[in-house]
Amino acid sequence: MTTQSQVWVSKISLISFLLLLFAWYYFFNTDNWLNEYGFANQDWLFLIDIAISMPLICFLCIKSVNQALIKSIGYFALFVTFGSYFIPGEDQTIWPYLTDLRYLILVIFVFMEFSAIYCVFVAIKNAVSIKTDPDLAIESAVKSTFGANTISSILILEARVWYFIFCSRSINPNLYYGERAFFYHFKDSQQSNALGFILMIAFEIPLMHLLLHFIWTPFAANIITGLTLLSLVFFIAEYLAMSLRPITIDKQNIFIRYGVFNTMTVPILNIQSISTSHGFIKRQPHIKRYNFSGVPNIEIALATPIGDITHIYIGVDSPNAFIDAVTSHNQKSDKITGLVGSVR
Repeated sequence: MTTQSQVWVSKISLISFLLLLFAWYYFFNTDNWLNEYGFANQDWLFLIDIAISMPLICFLCIKSVNQALIKSIGYFALFVTFGSYFIPGEDQTIWPYLTDLRYLILVIFVFMEFSAIYCVFVAIKNAVSIKTDPDLAIESAVKSTFGANTISSILILEARVWYFIFCSRSINPNLYYGERAFFYHFKDSQQSNALGFILMIAFEIPLMHLLLHFIWTPFAANIITGLTLLSLVFFIAEYLAMSLRPITIDKQNIFIRYGVFNTMTVPILNIQSISTSHGFIKRQPHIKRYNFSGVPNIEIALATPIGDITHIYIGVDSPNAFIDAVTSHNQKSDKITGLVGSVR
């Protein structure tokens, strides 16, 4: 099975969940021949799908038994939650008991999720303690627990955020893979600016919460405050990562790490040109920008696009040294390629 086929198979459970949810919403809220025009709205029929059909789909489409079990429990709780809203009250015979049960299910689900996250952090800590690249430690720990998929990519980013929040003192920049490291926190005072934003957000949170509490609703104030706190956590992680997570170069690749975002690997032989950049770079589909403040000072043109990306713009503390390092490695790679070609 190809990688693309595996991705589609892994999404079948989500698609099935949405289709079943829509189908049962239609069943309970319209009068049709399926429910004998409103006289046979039996909620136990819905229970068969969410307790048997949906778990079977999860276990058939997901290789990992643990992931399939976690998703089955999660979908069951979601079905019960949505069903309590769209199933008419007079047709709910089993559902009131399930509605009370969903809280227990959610507690079990959250416990399992936190257990998995704890195992990931233990694995990461053990890997870092033996002087392993922190990014590789996080990636291997997450993928061994959740598999290699789109969700893992999101979880890798999330794990990196929390790792910088709680374990930044144990991170050594020299452990990141690569022969030469380049930083970007001094460029245009990027780290100082990030600290300023952090202080502004922290100062704004209590004031905004009180304002929204009185002019809108307490519920809305709690939601917006929670989202603002999450953004504050992200900013703090970015602030810490700027001086601890460098861009590195080895004989074959540039590893672009910027803040807490996932690494972009650029083969040096795929670089058509590299030069300094001075102007504002507009956001475009074929351009990737790595820069927090000011304008990027490095432009990389790719010989072969990476996905849709043809140009990469980076802001670093020492642009000329960065260009010299990439150029020297590129020249060495060209010499090696020429020698191999002459031998052949």
